[in-house]
This record gives sequence, structure tokens and C-alpha cells, in this order.
Amino acid sequence: MLIAPESNPTKALTYFLLWPFSVFWALAALGVFGAWVFVLVLGPNRMFRDTVVERAYVALTETLPCYLERSLRRCGIGEALAGRAERVWGALFGRRNPLFQITAVVLYWAGLAAFFTQAAPFIPNRYVSAWQWLPICATLVANISFYTAACVSDPGVVDATNVEAACRVFDYDRLLFFDSQCRTCLQRKPARSKHCSACQCCVQMADHHCIWLNNCVGLRNTRWFLGFLATFCVVCFYGLYLTGAVILELRHVRGLVDAPVIWDEMGEPIVLSFKSSVLYLFDDRPLLAVLFVLLLVLAPAIGIFTAYQLRITMLGYTSNEESKWLNVADAIADGVVFAVRESDHSTREIAQVIEKEDQPADPRPRRQITHLRDVQNMYNRGPWDNFKFVLFPPLGPVPRKPHAA
Repeated sequence: MLIAPESNPTKALTYFLLWPFSVFWALAALGVFGAWVFVLVLGPNRMFRDTVVERAYVALTETLPCYLERSLRRCGIGEALAGRAERVWGALFGRRNPLFQITAVVLYWAGLAAFFTQAAPFIPNRYVSAWQWLPICATLVANISFYTAACVSDPGVVDATNVEAACRVFDYDRLLFFDSQCRTCLQRKPARSKHCSACQCCVQMADHHCIWLNNCVGLRNTRWFLGFLATFCVVCFYGLYLTGAVILELRHVRGLVDAPVIWDEMGEPIVLSFKSSVLYLFDDRPLLAVLFVLLLVLAPAIGIFTAYQLRITMLGYTSNEESKWLNVADAIADGVVFAVRESDHSTREIAQVIEKEDQPADPRPRRQITHLRDVQNMYNRGPWDNFKFVLFPPLGPVPRKPHAA
């Protein structure tokens, strides 16, 4: 028989009634954190355009900071605070900074420490076999290896030694990318490249700058980034399964399955419910509870982001190019995107933006494009070929690292 930890029935009743509230606030805090990460990571993506996710992203990154800045400037010390906040923001997000990378590594190893101290001693059990230690260890080794490779590898930095070779990898489509010069690097800008203000260089087939890697994701290291995401997704879901199995095992070990609890002075036994037994274990093993709830929040978010990255890879564009395609969609809505023949003797058409004031003076044969699906992405080789291109990118001379002097 399981007895409440207080001999006083009133205190015992209070103890059991307060369990759900403490767990509720822990779940609420982790839920808010997970929602914050989800909005910041996926808010700018086209799949969430005109949704509450995009509106939350705009509110967090634009509306709220502007409102706080205006509020600070109205105060006597607002000018100094606003200036300092701007400098801190620039130091954190405006250039390469190992703070978030260190934070990610510390949290990762803290999670592993919690798993190996709280859950691993109960594996194997009636729900998990001993052979599952093989995939557990293999997945962790692969995940750490992919993360390390994504952090230290060259993302595809463009400099004077390889700029001409980089420009030959992709043609200019004259819709998203034009043959131009980078205003910061003062050199030719390859198609599908982007200048990263944090790394202070242009990156081939740039996807984004990842603060958790302290590195850009580009042509040369997207494969390592995708490998990290895929294995981290497995780590989160597999860890959630194993932690849940350990919680179920502990219910048997602690005698909480169909256990009676004394609730009042009359000694009337009431069978402990599944929910109450789990809450009891959470109170008894708070680290295990935090690990389980964190994985419960993190696994779906990582799963969605991994699926998104794999999807855009198979479709032949990057997250950086996605914002450009959004601009094309807006231009189509404004009626300024046309399919134009390359020459009078050619039947091949390319999509181009022709502003309304320039349309009367442009004599080229053209037809207006009314939907984004009618625009062909010249960088799309087909799902499997796109994936192979990312896995085995064209290699050439390796320039200096983005953090080199």
C-alpha cells in the first residue's frame, strides 16, 4: 500500500492536489520556450506565410523591439539604454559569436547526463531490450560527429582565389540572381551566393547563418547540417520513447500500478490512477520529468524543421532563396513578371521582372505570368538529383575560413 507522505490527512490531500499544478507550470514554461524557438526558426519560411506563425515572428523580431525602443527613448535614460541594447544585439547576432554554440553544447551534454543518470540504469526493462543500446550509442556518435563537421567545415566561402570557379557552378537566372558585384567583398558575386554579415564573406549556395553552429550553412556543409538534423531528430524521438518506457517501468518498480492511497481519516482506499502515479514519479525524480517534458516539446519542433529542410533540398532551393521566391510571388501579384523570349530566333523563355514604367519601352515578345507555379526554377534538377548534389557538391580549392583574419 502506498501511503501519502504526510501523516496528517489534510496535508496529504493538499500534497496530492498540488502535484498537477507544479507539473502544469513546468509544462507551460517548456511549452512557451518550445513555441518561442519554433516561431523564431520557422516564422520566416514560406510554408507559414499569412499564418499566425508569421505574425508571431514579425511581432517578436520587429514590432516588439521597435515598441521597446520607442518606449525607452521617451524616458530620460532611454537614449543610453537603447544604444547599449543595440550594441548588445549586434554583438550577439551581428557577427560570429560562440555564445549560442557553447550554450547548445552545454544543454546537449546536460541532457545526455540526465538520461544516463536517470533513465539508463533502468535499461533494459520489460519495455526495452538490452540490444537497443547498440542503436542508442550509434545514433549519439553519428549525431555528435555530424554536428562537429557542420561547425568546423567550410560552408563554401568565396574569395579571390576561387571566385571565378564559384561563378561557374551555377548560371544566373536573371530573376533571383544577376551577374553583379558584392558591395562588401568588392568582387564578383556567384549565383545562389549570399554575403553573410556575421562571417563577413560571401557563401556559395547560402542557406542561412546558424547561431547554434556559429557557422554558415552553404554548398559545402549542407550535407553535414542535414545529417545533424536527421540524427538529432532520431535522438529526440528515440530518447522520448526510451524515457517514457523507463517511466512506465518505474511505476512497476515503485509499486504504483493499481496501488491504493489513503486519502482521509476514514481510511477509504482509492486506487492510484495512471496520471497520479506518473505525477508522483515526476515529483520523486524531477530530472527525469524535465528530460521527458523537454523531449516532448523538442522532438516535434525538430521533426518539423528537419522535414522542412529536407523538403526544400529536394525541391532545389534554399531558405535564403525562399525569401526571394516570396518577392517573386509579390511581383506576380503586382503584374510585373513576364515570360520573355531570350532572342527573336529562340523559343526558350525566361521569367523576368519588368516594371510597369519600363513595359511600354520593352519591345521583346512576352506573356504575363499570373501564378508562381508557372515560373520554372532553373536550379531544380529533380528531387533525387537535388539531394545527390547536396550530398556530393562540387569541390575546389578551399579558401580561408570565415573566421580567419
